[in-house]
Amino acid sequence: MKLVWHIVRKDLFRLRWILLLWVVVLIAALGLAAIQSGLDEETYFSFWIAASVLVVGFIPLMAFGLVMGLLHDDPVAEIDAFWITRPISGGNLLFAKLTALVLIGFIPVLIAIPFWLNYDFGWSQILRATGQTLRMDFLLVLLALPFAVISANASKFVMNVMMGLGILLLVFLLLGLGHSQKDEPGIPALLESKAWLIVGLWFVSALIVTLNQFLRRRTQQSIAVLAIMAVAGFGVAKWWPWKIDHLLPTPDKTAVTVVASVLEAPVFSPVIAGETKRMIVVAEVPLVAGAHSFLHGRMLKIQHVLLDYTGDLQISFTEAMPRLSGKFRDLLPGNAPQQTKPDYYFITNLAEGGAFAVTPTNHGYDLDVGSLHFSHLTISARPEVTWQGKTAANLVTWLKEAVLVKVEAAEAKPTHGVTAAGTFLP
Repeated sequence: MKLVWHIVRKDLFRLRWILLLWVVVLIAALGLAAIQSGLDEETYFSFWIAASVLVVGFIPLMAFGLVMGLLHDDPVAEIDAFWITRPISGGNLLFAKLTALVLIGFIPVLIAIPFWLNYDFGWSQILRATGQTLRMDFLLVLLALPFAVISANASKFVMNVMMGLGILLLVFLLLGLGHSQKDEPGIPALLESKAWLIVGLWFVSALIVTLNQFLRRRTQQSIAVLAIMAVAGFGVAKWWPWKIDHLLPTPDKTAVTVVASVLEAPVFSPVIAGETKRMIVVAEVPLVAGAHSFLHGRMLKIQHVLLDYTGDLQISFTEAMPRLSGKFRDLLPGNAPQQTKPDYYFITNLAEGGAFAVTPTNHGYDLDVGSLHFSHLTISARPEVTWQGKTAANLVTWLKEAVLVKVEAAEAKPTHGVTAAGTFLP
């Protein structure tokens, strides 16, 4: 065990500057995400670009580089590697490298915890976010590990990765032959089943290749295993007909925590399709430019509010919500959280009564960082048309003390035709 920790310390010390750079990149990605969420639709875009480049480009690239750098100090693709002449077994070396990978994998979690706390994540959400971050790290390591163990040096690693990307592109082109672009029912679940099966195949092949290289150093056999996996993965992607979603992790029904807002009675009763429905208030913020609210991972921040002389109300705001359902797609950037229950937005004034429903539209680009999904939204409404309940004598004064409320339906079935009867029940 002493020898194992000696190897771990040696590797981490040798990679110290790269690890420091990785920490800086992780902090920069989270910081840029927070900055862009505080800016309006006219000024956020440059920060969004920078955060997206770091999240989608630099962070995965550096993770690949860390796997390569960790393994190539003691390469296992050469039969005459230097470490073989020392009293180190392949098993001890493998255990040391895996220990170092685990320690490195927790760095993104430690960096993200203050970010999650700032967005008022509960402890259960932090645990889910930690698991999701570690799964993402595991997938990146899983992708890079086979290429690293069959490569004797960095140049061969890059060449092998480029070859793998070329094969992947060819597979996508072949899969697209003879298929139309029309949507078919059940496709998302089937695609996710295929994705998990391919990940499983890659995991098995990565395990076999890694053990083979560390314990036997038979590079040609390892390459043959990867080739067989590629063929099997293509077969799954092309012809696998069954959904296995019942065997996959299911979304947590309480992933979006039902919480009490600062309102004394966090239950809203709007009229939906002509019927009064009880809904839970999950987020609310005063309708004032610059006002914001953080509550269990949900963030609302008002950018600007404008009521023009025609009676048209314009509102822009930023929203953040957790991406913690446990689905495979949540591990990939660019996928909005899947809503298990419909939600709606209302503007109401508790002191004077009255309310009206509003429908936001995406005005900008979404961003996924640190298990959070950011959106820039706008609202355009005419209160006198959609007003329900007591009419305000002075709309300008009424809006100054109004709040933007986001509510979530109690049932999971989609509902349509929303109007508002601004009543809050105890």
